[in-house]
Amino acid sequence: MSTFRTIVIDFVVVISLNLFCLSAYATTQIQFWTMQLSPYHDDYVLDLIEQFEQKNPDIKIKWVDVPWKEMEKKVLAAIAANTAPDVVNLNPQFSSKLAEYKALANPEYYLTPLQIERYVPAIWQANKYQQRSFAIPWYLSTTVTIYNQTILDLAEVEVPTTHAQLLNAAIKIKDKLAKYAYFPAMDGSRALEDMITMGAPLLNATHNGAGFNNAKGKAFFEFYRNLYQQGLVPKNVLTEGHHKAVELFQSGELAFITTGMQFLNTIKMNAPALYQTIGVAPQLSGASQKYNVATMNLAVPQRSQHKKLAFDFAQFVTNPDNQLALAKRIPLLPSTLISYEHPMFSKYQDDSPLIDKARVISAQQVLKGEVLVSPLPKYNKLRNSFIRNLQQAMVGQKTTDEALSDITKIWQVLLGGNNE
Repeated sequence: MSTFRTIVIDFVVVISLNLFCLSAYATTQIQFWTMQLSPYHDDYVLDLIEQFEQKNPDIKIKWVDVPWKEMEKKVLAAIAANTAPDVVNLNPQFSSKLAEYKALANPEYYLTPLQIERYVPAIWQANKYQQRSFAIPWYLSTTVTIYNQTILDLAEVEVPTTHAQLLNAAIKIKDKLAKYAYFPAMDGSRALEDMITMGAPLLNATHNGAGFNNAKGKAFFEFYRNLYQQGLVPKNVLTEGHHKAVELFQSGELAFITTGMQFLNTIKMNAPALYQTIGVAPQLSGASQKYNVATMNLAVPQRSQHKKLAFDFAQFVTNPDNQLALAKRIPLLPSTLISYEHPMFSKYQDDSPLIDKARVISAQQVLKGEVLVSPLPKYNKLRNSFIRNLQQAMVGQKTTDEALSDITKIWQVLLGGNNE
């Protein structure tokens, strides 16, 4: 009898242990990394996670927020150590570096065609490397022109819509007020984007070399050269970037600044008197009539053990309802088409806050725009050679033809093709 009881007890213990193990394995943990959203957006992110976990009780989301400057280093280290997150917030250029080495999973293998169709088509296309998708678009931004109406009135100039008008405005503002119209920041991809809006293609027809060694590319180089040679931009434009443009604009020394609509809140807080004199207009679209859009993505590393569940969560975070909720919270824009049916993206009153007008302008640009500098291999080397030669042309160390020729040769080597 005691032997029978022992067998029964052992059986119960075994069953209990098995049930415990099954329960433990029934819950899958998805690690989600964002880029500098905490602590200001803790409520939003934690609410998203709670909603998803309620709908998917067998999944737990572990959220890790990473400082902007540390994200690339941490992601590379995690991938190398095989401890990569399941979902990670990245920008397209860094995403494309990982995609180049096939380190990111293709979302088109995991999302339905209907889910993919929800996103702005041009933005979805921008998240491709060699025609292979590598991420899901999340939130977007696009620059607007913020202008100092007082400077414009004193100099008797209008808000420019073309680069030729900008050059003329710069001359008048310098002559009449000894101020600057514009600070063409050399950091990031802004100069490349500016050239594309002036009508010069970035790449040749086969996408294996520079496409701007022509009259349109030369016109762009001459435009920047004229700004510098005529003293229409500060000398430190060669060494300082967008932060300097912000400083000059807020101090009343700059008539125009091209930046995201979220900067309006910064001006309102830092320079309330200036805020009363500013207006917003579309970004210069130039001869191309193209508007540039910047995107932040959600990517799933190829080494994730839960790629399907990771994409389910990424798709949930970026669905139209959740993106609209984020856009209502902060001055950014959604990557889902249906979100733009909300009146906040199409209507504003004359007495509305300036941010409302900027949001409508930005939304129009997103729906007409694209990511002008698409993901490229060896992007940093390509950009650096471009900026270095552009600056040498600006100061007169090279002619514009020489600068363009030298860039073309470098890009041919880096991209491995023959330029047209």
